Amino acid sequence: MIARNSRFSTSDPLRARLLVLIGLWIVSIVAMSLLSPYFLQASTVPYLLQYVPVLGLLGLGQTLVVLAGGPGIDLSVGAIVSLVSVIVGALLAVGLNIWLACAAGLVAGALFGLVNGILVNYLRIPSLMATLATMFAYGGLALATTEGRPFSNFPAGFAWLGLGQTFGIPNSFLFVLLPVAVILHVMLTRTVIGRHIIACGNDDRAAHLSGLDVARIRTGLYVLSGVLSAIGAIIAMSWFMAARPDAGKGMELLAVTIAVLGGTHIFGGTGGVPGAIVAILIVTTLQIGLQLANISAAWQLGVIGVLLIGSVSSLGGMKLRWRTGS
Repeated sequence: MIARNSRFSTSDPLRARLLVLIGLWIVSIVAMSLLSPYFLQASTVPYLLQYVPVLGLLGLGQTLVVLAGGPGIDLSVGAIVSLVSVIVGALLAVGLNIWLACAAGLVAGALFGLVNGILVNYLRIPSLMATLATMFAYGGLALATTEGRPFSNFPAGFAWLGLGQTFGIPNSFLFVLLPVAVILHVMLTRTVIGRHIIACGNDDRAAHLSGLDVARIRTGLYVLSGVLSAIGAIIAMSWFMAARPDAGKGMELLAVTIAVLGGTHIFGGTGGVPGAIVAILIVTTLQIGLQLANISAAWQLGVIGVLLIGSVSSLGGMKLRWRTGS
């Protein structure tokens, strides 16, 4: 009823947000080029895109979880990256084929996401507390079982995914992140399940009364988030040619930043993939630019924090204006 009585279609706030994000990305590029003379070099583009896929997959998974409401959040995505890396590395160490080990990693990621979904949607533990607990559990298990030591000695061909390039573009970006983003965008905008996800985020009570299994839908998105985190772990292993037990450290907060900055309302119901993709580019541009300018990590985190605060404030105001039609 809100969308019908509004002056705009439901896509208008997202389109406006996308334009703002593109403008912000352009400003970020200009600012970083002024900070560092190395930023606009031709070699910067593949270097920047190399960083995008892992964080991008986590950001897309986070976008889906938050979009479905609850309010849902998944703080364990970085820890899942770490633990899946350890699992795949351990399987390789005992002689399992690399691709079978990666398949096992995907299954493990799905199971870890399922645990999160059950805790939040069936045991009714608030998502912040539930996924914070699993973050410590998954991350602690990764460190405890390896004593902090990485697995290495991967077959040389495995580097094709994380280090290889096609037409100057990293394979992980071209053949993993872009197809995943397109599939998820089509799912959200062109399929019944996408409409169900939006419905759960807008009003879960109304969705339940209309016959939707809200708990199952939201749990499924936690599972999908876990799978995307596992794919990110595989890309990271291929990139570094090692399985590090701290591979995903700190990524969970960046994933939340990407979801919210990309236009996904923190209480669900509004958001999408295009905004998340541009948000990924903004965050990565700032990180790479500040690194090239030799700005300390503390300042990098500060910039991301300010960006997140601003995005939450502007998104709240935009959604309020859209709902009231003013």
